[in-house]
Amino acid sequence: MSEAAHEDRAFIARATRIAITVAAVLIALLALLYLLKGALTPLAVALAVAYFLDPIVVRLKGWGVPRSVGILVPMLGIVLLLALFAFVVLPAIMSQLGELAQKLPAYWNAALGWAIPRVESLGIEVPATWAEAFRGALGHFDVSRVGALATGLLGGIAGGLGSVVGLLVIPVITFYMLAEFPAVKSGLLSMVPPRFHDSVQSRWMNVDSLLSGFVRGQVTVCAILAVLYALGFWVLDVPMAMLIGLVSGAIAFIPYIGSATALVLAGLLCLFEHGVGVRLIGVGAWYVVVQNLEGFVLTPRIVGGSVGMHPMTVIVALLIGGNLLGFLGLIVAVPLAAIVQVFVREAVDWYRSSEFYAGAGSGESA
Repeated sequence: MSEAAHEDRAFIARATRIAITVAAVLIALLALLYLLKGALTPLAVALAVAYFLDPIVVRLKGWGVPRSVGILVPMLGIVLLLALFAFVVLPAIMSQLGELAQKLPAYWNAALGWAIPRVESLGIEVPATWAEAFRGALGHFDVSRVGALATGLLGGIAGGLGSVVGLLVIPVITFYMLAEFPAVKSGLLSMVPPRFHDSVQSRWMNVDSLLSGFVRGQVTVCAILAVLYALGFWVLDVPMAMLIGLVSGAIAFIPYIGSATALVLAGLLCLFEHGVGVRLIGVGAWYVVVQNLEGFVLTPRIVGGSVGMHPMTVIVALLIGGNLLGFLGLIVAVPLAAIVQVFVREAVDWYRSSEFYAGAGSGESA
């Protein structure tokens, strides 16, 4: 066997061992996260908040502010924002919900008046009254499922109480995480063999750059989009404008979903309230304006063009994370995708620089 062929086989064997090791570590990590997802969710939220606030604390420390005081400043800012939401925004949303509840029967009757003739024209029988529809649904109801439904309801109540407790401990955990960030970083680095320090630091800087550019930038963009949608729809007298803006902004980090939610909800409510007219055209026009602002101004300037997180990467990561780990999966999906992306890029570069890829000695026979 030639020396080139021997090197190719050694390369394949080494790559296989690395792939198996990485796969085993990922499987073990996912299994551990799945088993502990209930307890780890508050920790993940606190870590995300601490990671988001850490640059502010570092900047304040650079200005001579002690770290413990610098931690309190952004956390107090968050408390003030939550108070503003609780005492100003939330009452307005509740008022809008009350108005919507009063108008909902009229919206529903209008929707039925439009839909029923079209459904009947297809030869589908529609129940004439609510009682008839209820009897039809009851005829297909399995009584044996009542126990399972009750058990699920009790489990949901217990899970809700656990979530409340988790929300209460998040600020405390966030404070301690921010206080110990430098010590944790140096402690983890001290466990790495000295000959690998530069390599590990380089990879961490790549991951941190990718995450900070995407997460912090995307949160800022989502907040701006929420304000723009809420203000625009409020001016157009769309019902629930503030709630539509908040919901659309909150999920705008999922590519295409946030903007589609804003358009569909605002369009439907405007159609029910005002019918087809200038306001409905205004909803579509404002949607186009905000989309162009996001695509050509906000995202390029705030998130930046060098982030490298493709929208499909984000969507796939969120789908997989949410399916495997629920809410915890949604929190850790993007950071894990960023880490995987960094190492995949390095693996591809390593492969392309190898003699196996270059084809050295490919003309020689074994």
